This record gives sequence, structure tokens and C-alpha cells, in this order.
Amino acid sequence: IYSGGLGVLAGDHLKSMSDLAVPGVGVGLLYHEGYVHQQIDEAGWQQDLYEPIAAAELPVEPVAGADGGQARLSVELPGREVFLRLWRVHVGRSDLLLLDARDDANSPEDRELTARLYGGDQEMRIQQEILLGVGGHRALGVVGIHPCALHLNEGHSAFALLERGREIVERQGLDPADALREVAAMSVFTTHTPVEAGHDRFRVD
Repeated sequence: IYSGGLGVLAGDHLKSMSDLAVPGVGVGLLYHEGYVHQQIDEAGWQQDLYEPIAAAELPVEPVAGADGGQARLSVELPGREVFLRLWRVHVGRSDLLLLDARDDANSPEDRELTARLYGGDQEMRIQQEILLGVGGHRALGVVGIHPCALHLNEGHSAFALLERGREIVERQGLDPADALREVAAMSVFTTHTPVEAGHDRFRVD
């Protein structure tokens, strides 16, 4: 949503949907330390500085929850739940929902999961992708959206497909294999990097 080709492409998707009056909503993580600031130190080396961005400085508004406070949801990670607060950005006629792990119920380490796009190891990366995919699909339900199609802009949100399948099994009682076939029929995947080096790979464990 802010960095490099994928962020520009995702923004273009939303703007084009708005221009064409296509009913669609985007989902992303609210990276609350924003884009890196760079400076050169006394030895001539580049240093990266991350500075927190207050929500008041961004074109975001909190999504209202049923209790009148800010809407939130939780996602299960190994041994714990991570709570995510929901924000909304208006992109013309389209909406963008952003997930924010800065919740008082989270540990300081879990609050950092939505601090920045690049950082940490593969463990942090896959946790971010679980929050985006599973949390993103749940966020749609929180705001009353039941999508007829899921579009994945690269593989970072792939867990949305599994969450959709889990939901179908739970609500419709379908066999998991049948549920995944239904999910496949309603899903679209696009990539701007069709080479192996451009994609995340994780060990099965």
C-alpha cells in the first residue's frame, strides 16, 4: 500500500474499480511506521530510520464496532490470539480496510507485526501473511461484506482462501475438499512477478 510496484498496483486496482463503479473493497495491513527514512551517517553509510505515524496524520478513519468503539477482530497464531483494529480509507467510490495490530490486548512483539512491510525473518513474514489473509477475510465479515469473488494481488494474502474454505465448511457443512473447490471457482490470482525468485517460499514446518 505504500512501497514499490505492488503498492502502486494495488492502489491502481482500487482507483480503477472506483472509476468503473465496480463494487469492490481492498484489504491491507496498516504499517504504522510507514515508509523508511534514510540518512547517511558520518562514515558515509546509509541508515534506515522508522518513525511511528499517528493515525491523525493519515487519511484513515476507524471502523465503528457494534459497541460504538473501534471494530476489532482476532486471528489465532501459535499459542495466542492477535487482535486487530480496523481502519477505513475512501478511494473514490471504493473502500480500503486496513488491519492494525496496535491493540492493548497484544504483546509488544505482536504489535510490531504491522509496524513495517520489510523486516524480521520468515517467521514474522508468515505471521503477517496469516494476519492479512485470515484477518482480512474476517474483516470483510465484520463490515457486512460477503464477497462473491476474492482477488489476490500476489501470494501475500493466500491464507484468505483457506479462511474462506473454513467458513464454508462451518456454515454449509461441506466436505473440506468440496469447499476448496468452491473457493477456487470464486478466486482470481494476479502476479507481476512470474519468476520463482520473486515469491516467498516457506518450509512446511
